[in-house]
Amino acid sequence: MTVQEIRELIGKKTEEINGYLESRDADKAEAALEEKRRLQRLLAVREAEDDEEKEELRGQKRKKEEKRTVSAVSELRVAVKFALKGKEALTDEERAAVTIDNNAAILPEQFVNDIQVLREGFPSLKEHCHIVRATSNHGKMPFAKIGGKKLTKYKSGTKLTGEAANTEDINYNIENYGALVPIANDLQEDEAVNIVQDVIKPDFAEAGVNSENDEILQIVEANAVDKSTGVTDWRGVKKVIDGVLPTLRAKTVVITNLTGYVYLQSQEDKNGRNLDLVKTVNGKDYFQNRQLITLSDEAVTASATGKVVFYVVNLYALVKFFERKGYTVSTDKSVFFESDETALKVQERFDCEKLDDRADFKVEFTPAA
Repeated sequence: MTVQEIRELIGKKTEEINGYLESRDADKAEAALEEKRRLQRLLAVREAEDDEEKEELRGQKRKKEEKRTVSAVSELRVAVKFALKGKEALTDEERAAVTIDNNAAILPEQFVNDIQVLREGFPSLKEHCHIVRATSNHGKMPFAKIGGKKLTKYKSGTKLTGEAANTEDINYNIENYGALVPIANDLQEDEAVNIVQDVIKPDFAEAGVNSENDEILQIVEANAVDKSTGVTDWRGVKKVIDGVLPTLRAKTVVITNLTGYVYLQSQEDKNGRNLDLVKTVNGKDYFQNRQLITLSDEAVTASATGKVVFYVVNLYALVKFFERKGYTVSTDKSVFFESDETALKVQERFDCEKLDDRADFKVEFTPAA
């Protein structure tokens, strides 16, 4: 019996005892009370058994997590060893544990997961784009624009004509983006692993987000339709948001810089009460029910000092973000050859291409003093 079933029996036995007490039947009340005590002892045993099972399961889970951690560190060590010494230096077991791509070792999945956790501290535009997993560095993929499509009505016996889908082919050319760290040629494998874990990983997380944002913003800025004419305050941005096509509105976001964010946060009504234009939900900022992404003033620049700038854009429709799986580690002995050092290189691989720019607008204005 389960804990719940025993508790239900105890509840019923309690009601039974109360019935005997009301009828003044002492013998039956005592017998029922003894049965209730027996059930309570059974309950204590069952609960103890369940606690032991839960603890055993927790112990098994901890062991699995520890095993995964050890495995990830071992894979990372093998990847770094391959980068430093080549495939010939690996044992058969080590060769089986590492994946090679163009003479570079793909870093283990746990390393990638750690990078993603670190990246959460930085505003990323990539997560709002259409991310496409690519299996090669060069290629072409067809994409259909959102909205306007309808199904054709076919009656029984109608011959299908096989109309071509309204798609557009996008050519992609994936590039490598990475970081170089000089290491001594006589550095041991474990020391190199520590450099990757403690130095490269946290820096790579921030640098990776900034590099991706730069590439995405180039597409946003180059294709944005300027809606600044006549705009004098935040209501102009709201008007642009409201005017986005219904089919593109759901994934539309607002991108600004710190100056624009401060401007929105400081707006007050005629009585000096803050308008609370920026709402924060689950750690994310929203303006007019659209997620507000705030980057630095260096990343998103206004055309002149004193102006604020906003981009209202559906990044999912606009940007196709092609990426190759994982991060790679390799070495380059030619970069620091004069100082007898090897360049340890960690890279990610991606490309950004433009598709649908129907929801890409720029609003810029000088706030009233």
